Amino acid sequence: MDAATAKVLDSYTDVLISKAESSSREEREDDNDSVDDDEFLALLEEDSAALDAFREMRMQELHSQMKAAKRFMDTGHGILKEVATEKEVLEITTTTKYCVVHFFHPGFKRCEIMDSRLNALTAKHMGTRFISVNVDNATFLVVRLRIQVLPCVICFIDGKEVLRLVGFESLANSDHFTSDMLESQLQKSGVIQRKLGKLREGSSTMLHSAKEAESEDDDVDWD
Repeated sequence: MDAATAKVLDSYTDVLISKAESSSREEREDDNDSVDDDEFLALLEEDSAALDAFREMRMQELHSQMKAAKRFMDTGHGILKEVATEKEVLEITTTTKYCVVHFFHPGFKRCEIMDSRLNALTAKHMGTRFISVNVDNATFLVVRLRIQVLPCVICFIDGKEVLRLVGFESLANSDHFTSDMLESQLQKSGVIQRKLGKLREGSSTMLHSAKEAESEDDDVDWD
């Protein structure tokens, strides 16, 4: 995918994300159907330069990517979703090709920071499923996966672990690591692929708190 196509696709997925964030899960399918693809694509025709850039093959590719974006949204992609049980974790990691799982504990500052950085990547990498699970609700997996330090992010491809980020060891060991640094680590593992487009840095209080975090809070030895 070239940069021009990626830019338009990012704008389109932003529309889907905005609608998903403002509606309940039950309403999401109807909301996605309400996005007028033809109207969105018509915006390109208002600019002759854009029209020249999106001829036959590119327009077909864009249509295909837009359909994929809708499909991904319907299956929980595009957001960092907290799941309630380890059964859900197992179901998602074994049925989704690319999956990133954040094992966290409420109240741990560094877990909040990791959440904020992951949130910044979800809309950009629609092909990858991002989920989080409270370790108190996943005691079996914690033991099975030998999780001792939080935050712990484990990446899966076709159900197989391909990367494990323990604390901030691979992220300059700093509370102020960037989403780009995290993205680079995930890309090396293959769990995300696309580098084109932009990051959607959140403005939530969680992200604000993460930026305020001080480095004296080391990774928590949770076990």
